[in-house]
Parts: sequence; C-alpha cells; structure tokens
Amino acid sequence: MMQSPKHRQLQQWLVVLACVVMVLLVLWQAAVITRNAALDEMRQANLNSLRLFVANLTSELEKYESLPQILARDERIIQLLRQPTDDAHRDLVNRYLQQVNEIAAASDTYVIDKHGLTLVASNWDTQAPFVGQNFSFRPYFQAAMRGEVGRYYALGATSKKRGYYYASPVRSGNEILGAAVVKVSPERVEAAWRNAPEKVIVTDYNGVVFITNNPSWKFKTLHPLSDTVRQRIEQSRQYPDAVMSPLPIIKEQLYDHGASLLTFRASDGDSPGRENTYLTQSREMPDHRWLVHLLADTRGVDARVTHSVGYATVSVITLCLVLLYVLQRRRNLAQRLQHQQHIEETLLNAQQELEVQVKQRTVELIRTNEQLDNKIKEQEHTERELRQAQEELIQSAKLAAVGQMSAGVTHELNQPLTAIQTYLGTATQLLEHRHYDELGENLANVLALTDRMARLTSQLKTFSRKSTQNLDAVPLKQTIHDALALIMHTHNQEVEVSDAMPEHEVYVRADATRLGQVFINVLKNAVDAMQECVNRKLTISMRTTGDSVSVSIGDNGGGIPEENLQKLFDPFFTSKEAGAGLGLGLSISQEIVNEFGGSITAKNQQQGGALFTLTFPAVNSDAAAQRAG
Repeated sequence: MMQSPKHRQLQQWLVVLACVVMVLLVLWQAAVITRNAALDEMRQANLNSLRLFVANLTSELEKYESLPQILARDERIIQLLRQPTDDAHRDLVNRYLQQVNEIAAASDTYVIDKHGLTLVASNWDTQAPFVGQNFSFRPYFQAAMRGEVGRYYALGATSKKRGYYYASPVRSGNEILGAAVVKVSPERVEAAWRNAPEKVIVTDYNGVVFITNNPSWKFKTLHPLSDTVRQRIEQSRQYPDAVMSPLPIIKEQLYDHGASLLTFRASDGDSPGRENTYLTQSREMPDHRWLVHLLADTRGVDARVTHSVGYATVSVITLCLVLLYVLQRRRNLAQRLQHQQHIEETLLNAQQELEVQVKQRTVELIRTNEQLDNKIKEQEHTERELRQAQEELIQSAKLAAVGQMSAGVTHELNQPLTAIQTYLGTATQLLEHRHYDELGENLANVLALTDRMARLTSQLKTFSRKSTQNLDAVPLKQTIHDALALIMHTHNQEVEVSDAMPEHEVYVRADATRLGQVFINVLKNAVDAMQECVNRKLTISMRTTGDSVSVSIGDNGGGIPEENLQKLFDPFFTSKEAGAGLGLGLSISQEIVNEFGGSITAKNQQQGGALFTLTFPAVNSDAAAQRAG
C-alpha cells in the first residue's frame, strides 16, 4: 500500500524530531559524565597539592616554635626581668635579641614583663620599636602568663604588619616573670605560593583571610561576620583598620568528599566582566585553629566538557545522517548506485584516517612504554641508592655514638693501665727478692686487668663493625648485656639495673651488629632520660610468646611528652638540646627492627618514666645452639 505524500512528510518530521531529542539527550549526558569525571580528577590532584601547601606552612611555622622556649630559659633574659632597671644589661639583651632575630630570619623578637610592658626588642634601634609598648591585651601574652605556649595571628599594633606570634613564659622557679615572644611573617610562605596555578587562602576560626597568594583577597571573609564576632575582633585589635568585607562569592554548591564549587564575581585583578568558578577543598590545621583552602579554576573543566560535547555532537549527527540516509534510500531507489558510491568513498576516507590514527597511537604507545621502562630503571636505581644511603647513615650514626663514648672508654682503659704499670714495677722488686708467691699474685692481677680491657675493646669493636645484612640466630641476653656494659662504661653515673630476664639464653632472628646498635640506642636514651633523677633505676624484662620474644626497657625519668609520642620515631626529631643528638637513633632503630620482622613501641609508665617494648621473631634454642656450634 503506497503512503500518501502528506503521510511520508509527517513521518520524516517525526524522525527529525526524534533525532533532535536523541542528540540533546546524548549531549547532555556526555556533558554531565565528562564534567563529573574532570572534576573528580581535579579533586584528586588538588588534594595532594593541598597537603603540600599545608605541609609547607606547617614546616615554616614549626621552625620558630621552639625559639621563644629557648629564649625563656636564657639567664640573660631571666636576669633582665628580675632587674629591669639595669640599663647596661638591657642594652646587652637588646643587641642579643637583634642578633638572634637576624640569624633566625624572624620578623621580630622581644621580651615582655608580667605587666605586659615590652622591656627589650630586636627592633630597639628602628623608628617604631616595640620597647615601651604594652601588649597585655594580646591573647598570646595572656596565655604565657597562664604558663602556656601562646599562639596568635594578628596585625602588629605598632608595625601594622601581619605576623604569627609564639610566646613562651619566662620562669624563675614557680614564678612567671614575663614572656619571650617571636613574631613570624607570612610573606615568605606567600612568596612561595605566588606562582601556584591555584588560589590558596588561609582563614582563622572566624573565617577571615589573612594568608593568600591573591593580594586582593587579603582580610576578606568567606562569609559575612556577625556583629558579635566583628566586635570581638575589634576589641582584641587583631586586625586594626581592616574592613573585613566578604569575598565576592555569588554562588556556593556542595560537591563530593567535602569539596565545593564557589562562583566568584571577577575582581579587577582577575578577568573583569565575567564569573570565575573554583573547585574548593579545605584542610584543617587544628594546632593553630586555621583552615587552608585550595581553589582551582574550573575553566579547564569547561574546556574539556566543550571538547567532549563536540565529539559527541559529531558522533550523534553522523548517526542521524545514517538514519536519514536509510530513509532517503527507501524513497529514491533509483539513486541507490550513486549514493552507494558516495558512501563507499566516505567509508574509505574514514578507514584511511582511522589507519593513520592507529599508527599514530601505536607510535605514541611505544614511546610511552619506553618512557615507562626508563622511569622503572630510574626508580630501581634510586631505590638502590636509598638503601646504600640508609646503610651509610646507620654506620655513621654508630661511629658517631662510638665517638661520643670514646671519653668514657678512655677513662675505663686508663685505670687498668695504671694498675698494670704499678704491678709490673713491683714485680721487678719481688723477682729480685725471690718472693715468687707475691709475684704470681701480681701477674694474676695483671692478667685479670688485661682480660677486662679486652672485653671492653671487644664490645666497642663489635658495635662499630659494619653490618653484613645477613640474618641469623643471635643470643638476645648476651647482646643486651654487652650493650648495657658498654653504656655503663661510657656514662659516669650510678644506675641501678633490675634484670628480670630468664636464666637461659634466648635466640632471635637478627643481625648481631645491628641488634647491638638498637639496644645501644634504646639503653642510652633511657640513661640520658634519668640524668636529673637522684635515684636512677633501669628495668629490663623479657617475655616469650609463641614465635616471638618481647623485651621491655623502662626508666624512672621524666617520661615522654604526649605531643611527642606520635613523632618519636620520625627522622631528625629530638627533644634534646642542640648538639646533643641528630634525632636519628630511634628512627634507625625502628627501621632495623622492622627489617628483622619485629616492632618497637614507646609509652609512658603509670609510675613515671618511659617504657620501650621491642619484639623480635624467636629462633628455636636447640637449632640456634647447633648453628652456633
């Protein structure tokens, strides 16, 4: 049955309408999928960038955290706060703070008495010195007067410059005489961030922007401030003369995993006349009550969506053209050959283009594989270098410890050498007078002294020997006793040792040299921790459970501050004074124990002092004895 022209025309229009609807749906879906994928990739990449920014800011601030605490223990500053009217001493401390401030590259360093009056400052010879200024209204001073470490960010009341303040109480006995304050400028951090492609802002707990790589956003707020908050800021004089107007955010949309999309009205410094949308992610710095926000421009996402929609448009239109072609073919059978030839030519061109693209992609894939192989080889080379560096670092730390113990070893060797000299001098006279019994006793004493010297030098030689990296059955009790003997020889102080280890020998799977280094480090830290104690007591116990052996070493020192427990095994972390250690002993010990298949932990004891627990894989005692034989 033939269709009427009107019916065929209606059918064509319906097909066209269906094609249009299909095109719109496909394009909309392609845009949604592409945008979500691009935003998620950006979020993942920016999360790593945000961690780096936070780590950079934290590192910059932590460099100065201990400086006011060091100054607070300086006798020159304590004497000044006791005798503030001594002009000569005040001039001396002024110049001392000026020198400290230049070396530390801080913004300002000054000392405040208990009434809030600044007595000395590193900027004493500038046009606007802090000397004579009263900062009792500052929260960091109030915290120091409560015996706490003060932290505060504000504009300087005198200098009008931004800074982060650390304040530490200066004590004389139980009395707080004043506070030592160090001011750190954020400009160095901002300079490092200035060339970053993202926008970075740091806000305080009120939402005020005080550090950013976009100067036009400085002292803006993420949200309008309430009258109560604004009044509190003005009373504390945290940001004097700052307007604190809200950022030009015109729309905020929540995104996955805590991220959000913020749309800004473009400022003069950006692209005037348009809106900028940023993918925003935040990370908290709880110690400072700050939030670090990373804002990434989404224009690249929009470009990617445009490209994806363009490709989808081409694909869908091609499909629609094919459908229209089929309909046209049904209507015009007479033109079939002509259209067929046209299609074949089109397909041939498409095939040729596809082959070219396949070849190009193949070349790119080969090149990518070569680059990947090179990166793998570089990674393997880097790992070998790292392992070698680690071994050299361990050996250097051992030799450094040997150097520190050399004075004590020399003292221990001098005593028997002096006694041997005396015995030998007496032996000549005894031999002349034929007192052979007494002569035999003298020679026996000389032999005992030489045995003592041999044991001491043997322990030192074993400790300083380079490790073989081979794991074998090692006698644990003997290793601990040797390490303890070496520590006792090199520390001129009385320590009571409580030995709760079993009578029989216990063997573990380890390397003897590196195991000895681990116990040297742990025992030396325990003895050092008890330097201020009148009665020093060291407790060593051992417990065997299944296939593992645990050794606990406790002291009655001051214990480990809670804030240091998480960082105790970090490389270069030390709570000792400058020059007393590099902070590598516990880090290296943990690495060695982990290589043995064991673990090392630290905690504080209820009765006081620290307790280190080391766990090792046990070795059957019979098999170990046979191997040793």
